[in-house]
Amino acid sequence: MKKRKVAVYEGHMLSTLKSFTDAVMSIIATIMVLEIPLPKFIGTNHYDFRETSSSLIIFFVSFLVVASYYFQFSKFFGRIKKMSGWQIFAYTIFLMLVSLFPFMTQTDNGSHPAYFTIVYVIYIIVTSRFASLIIKAAYRLNEVKINRHQARKPWDLLAMSVIAIVISSLGYSAYTGIPLLYLPIRSLVTSIVYDED
Repeated sequence: MKKRKVAVYEGHMLSTLKSFTDAVMSIIATIMVLEIPLPKFIGTNHYDFRETSSSLIIFFVSFLVVASYYFQFSKFFGRIKKMSGWQIFAYTIFLMLVSLFPFMTQTDNGSHPAYFTIVYVIYIIVTSRFASLIIKAAYRLNEVKINRHQARKPWDLLAMSVIAIVISSLGYSAYTGIPLLYLPIRSLVTSIVYDED
């Protein structure tokens, strides 16, 4: 039986994939805003903002993570000329994972904030590592040099994730978003502020 050859795509397929990415990321960002609950009216002109404020923090983190992925892959598509069929398949799975961010925004994290924080942090780390593996594989195929910032281990991200989980476990769920905001802000700065060359 003849072994099947893995397809390699260039040109039109990559521009189609980039356009698809633009559409998916735009829809994700829009849907996340719609999932933020309004403050609950509790009588005599008073509102309960707890659920809204926690969803807002999750929205800020999620939006910045999605924006970071978007800019990271915009630069990525500018540096490569081809992708294998398996890399495009993996990238499609990555887009599917990123599409779950609006679900995270609408999840009720008030009853078990520590568990939610652990799941949320693991979800961000797994999605980010998966994105890095796709980028590295495509760069190898295109013989693009990976700079030292892309190759370094994200110990600071892991440290901030642990701090967020500890804060949430101690019952201070309102402050969990502060260390979590570090994750996408650092990634955004790395993606768009500094030159890779």
